[in-house]
Amino acid sequence: MVMSPQAGFTLVELLMATAITLVALSLAVALVGPTTIAFQSLPEASDTQQRLRIAVTTMVTDALTAGSGPSLGWGAGAALTWPAVLPCAWNGGALVTVAGGCARPDALSLIAVAAAAPQGIVAEAMTDPAVPIRLAPLSACALDRPACHLHPGARALVADGTGAWDLFTVTSVSADGTLIGHGQDVFSRAYPSGALVAEATTRAYYLGTDAATGIPQLRRMNGRSADFPLLDHVTALTCEYFGEPSPPSIVNPDDPDRRASTYGPVPPPPDVDDPHDVWPAGENCAFGFDGVHQLGRLSPLPSDASGLALLSPGTLGDGPWCPDTVSANRFDADLLRVRQLRITIRVQAASLGVRGSLAAWFARPGSAVEVARMVPDLEVRVDVALRNAVR
Repeated sequence: MVMSPQAGFTLVELLMATAITLVALSLAVALVGPTTIAFQSLPEASDTQQRLRIAVTTMVTDALTAGSGPSLGWGAGAALTWPAVLPCAWNGGALVTVAGGCARPDALSLIAVAAAAPQGIVAEAMTDPAVPIRLAPLSACALDRPACHLHPGARALVADGTGAWDLFTVTSVSADGTLIGHGQDVFSRAYPSGALVAEATTRAYYLGTDAATGIPQLRRMNGRSADFPLLDHVTALTCEYFGEPSPPSIVNPDDPDRRASTYGPVPPPPDVDDPHDVWPAGENCAFGFDGVHQLGRLSPLPSDASGLALLSPGTLGDGPWCPDTVSANRFDADLLRVRQLRITIRVQAASLGVRGSLAAWFARPGSAVEVARMVPDLEVRVDVALRNAVR
């Protein structure tokens, strides 16, 4: 059989076909490469964003309730006499263990009394800090009703308006709701009749590290009952505090029924000495007496454009102490002037393969070299106004 001269391929045609095939393959590889990168980096970026969202939402939600006080009795609408925030990770025990060394920038504790929380007042002065508390109702809501009395297992706060306060766990409640047991919790003082008792919540957040893996974590404490990791790969937590720049002052000083303070506990009249504290007559942790006037003892501070003053960690841990310097549950009086929190949270991608070496982008470097593969750390800063009452 005779072959047609047009059958088969010439060398030139073969080379051209090969070249076209190589170009097509190169284009296919070029298209697959970014897809592979996307399959690795996009899930990491999404996960990082979600973890940051959860961290911010959780902390802000708790911070928005911090400083809320009682809705009944002498505490309703009055300036708080206990701290709404503490610049440390506090589990609800005695503050004397952290007094003076409490302030740290990567921790925050929040204290709140819900408006609808069961509340009462001490009906009989306590003869000893360890004895059960006998309550009287603050309203027509009878204490023997389940919605009105305190509940076993709940955390509760007791305060008498002088700057003295304690948190305790309710261990037992009598059938009529008037007798409250508090187990092994021994108060810093025996509270007088009229002291406020209300169920309260405490939340603490701090930056920690998993002991087994070395992964940085945002941890959360719910009182004494739990200390657990809230989120992994949180590389930074910074809390800043802003407050009243002026010292506290007395409102309506000549009217015994309306006498109040702009913030902090109201001092006793000039000729009255509180036997429960170490301050002289007419004085307390927030006010001094010069023989003529009762003046706020806290230092004036420079204010920023918002009208608030930045409170340094040193300011929040150097006194004066409430209710006084010897109380087992003392706290810095400057904490009563806090009005706003600034919370900064930074999270990183979990995988080392999407973290590079650029310090501005990554708190903890990874192995990524190509920019397209990198998922930079994410950081959010949010300001939260507290709900503590101020006149």
